[in-house]
Amino acid sequence: MPNPVIALENGTQGWALAGLSLEHDSRRKAAADPHAHAADREAAQRLARSTGARHLTPTQAQAWIDDVDRTTYVLDVRSAEEFAAGTLKGATHAPGGQLLQATDQTIGVRHARVLLLDDEAIRAPVIAAWLWRLGFDTATVEGGIHAPLKIAAQPHRSIANHATRIAAPLLADWVRTHTPRVLDVQPSAQYRKQHAAGAEWTIRPRLHRLALPTGDQPLLLIAGDTDTAQLAAIDLAEAGHSTITWAHIDDWMASGLPIERTPQLPSDAESIDYLFFVHDRHDGNLDAARRYLEWETGLIAQCSEHELSGFRLPSIDGAQPPTQSA
Repeated sequence: MPNPVIALENGTQGWALAGLSLEHDSRRKAAADPHAHAADREAAQRLARSTGARHLTPTQAQAWIDDVDRTTYVLDVRSAEEFAAGTLKGATHAPGGQLLQATDQTIGVRHARVLLLDDEAIRAPVIAAWLWRLGFDTATVEGGIHAPLKIAAQPHRSIANHATRIAAPLLADWVRTHTPRVLDVQPSAQYRKQHAAGAEWTIRPRLHRLALPTGDQPLLLIAGDTDTAQLAAIDLAEAGHSTITWAHIDDWMASGLPIERTPQLPSDAESIDYLFFVHDRHDGNLDAARRYLEWETGLIAQCSEHELSGFRLPSIDGAQPPTQSA
């Protein structure tokens, strides 16, 4: 674009810390040109070529997908609206900007390969170039979302059932009959808002700290989802507990059993699942914003030479690091 492009240091937090006001909950979107231009494609491809990001034929991409020795992620980097309108069957949605900012939320296997798809050959190569710089074996595919690729459906692997769920219509009578020890394994922030009256808050890393007698004393886990309850039940079963049940927090509320709120419990120190300065900075807490920026800008200094060696960033003079074959 012909306009000068300027990056705002520290983003909107820096803006707020400078005493300037922010607008919240805007629904405005920038007007976008729906047509891709040849010059844009060439610029995107030139960026990708300057790195080791590859552009594969469908046959080559299918070989990546079929390789049982390497995990390959197939990601559609377009918007949610575009993805919903149609994509390659089996592809996962991962908007490009968010993919770069929070890569670990999508790519969970180290040394995995990544195939990026779009429908205009601009966004995918740009994101591919940056993922390559972050150390990933990354490629785009001829045809993008229209490439004739076959992605096998991944079977859902359910967690073994170590705790029986007590349904809402039975829960109140079951609690009165069995008088269980009630453990709430929801996030600490949710526990503060509301929880089963008398329930003890805990999460899996803290289960071993609880003074729980082994044997047949019933344990009732309160959770917000099945997986969290079952994983905690596995830990408890391995510790010698044999009578473990669970209930969804919504079922507890629907059963008419009492709830309570403890805005200060668990304490900030106990809430190891919640990094306060990360979350509170979005609520206008300027001290939290300062702490977050200090933490963020100090990350590189905390990295070892080995950790930094995985990045492939261009040098200050613009020279690219050597490419690596995939």
